[in-house]
Amino acid sequence: MPKSPPPRDEDEARAFEEAIRGARRIEGGARRVTGAPPSASRAGSARVRAAAAPAGSRAPFEVERVGDAVAGRAADVSVEVLRGLRRGDHRPEARLDLHGQTREESLRAVERFLLRSRADGCRAVLVIHGRGQNSEAGEPVLRPALQEWLASAAAARSGVMAFAPAPPRAGGTGATVVLLRR
Repeated sequence: MPKSPPPRDEDEARAFEEAIRGARRIEGGARRVTGAPPSASRAGSARVRAAAAPAGSRAPFEVERVGDAVAGRAADVSVEVLRGLRRGDHRPEARLDLHGQTREESLRAVERFLLRSRADGCRAVLVIHGRGQNSEAGEPVLRPALQEWLASAAAARSGVMAFAPAPPRAGGTGATVVLLRR
């Protein structure tokens, strides 16, 4: 199989590796394939409607999970906006560090922070939650709680458009970049 160009960041590398796992070379060389696009569901990746919505209504966010990385976008936000957020196209204008807080304290702090940041005109913010390696249970507590809250109707009401793990230079999977509505 020919070498592919290097992925832009660790999250994309993981997604790419999972997407091509099990792929094999097509006999007969390169050729153009036409037809309907593949289904939205890919091996190793899950797209789910967040915050179980009542039948017939749309969930507030479309969430993608690849390994530990979780990213989401509101139904009216394009996939390209989410890609840009992952690439680091939006420089965070404010930061909130949740280290040392409980799950409940963190979620209250995040909601206040997002509402204040939006009122201040911020477009992108960084929420630092850590990787959870030092938690008492030995597994992350704040990151999954934040990801769940960001995919909820409460986050949508707070002005969240999209969220993704921060690029490596901004904290990687230990931080989440949140894009806010104007």
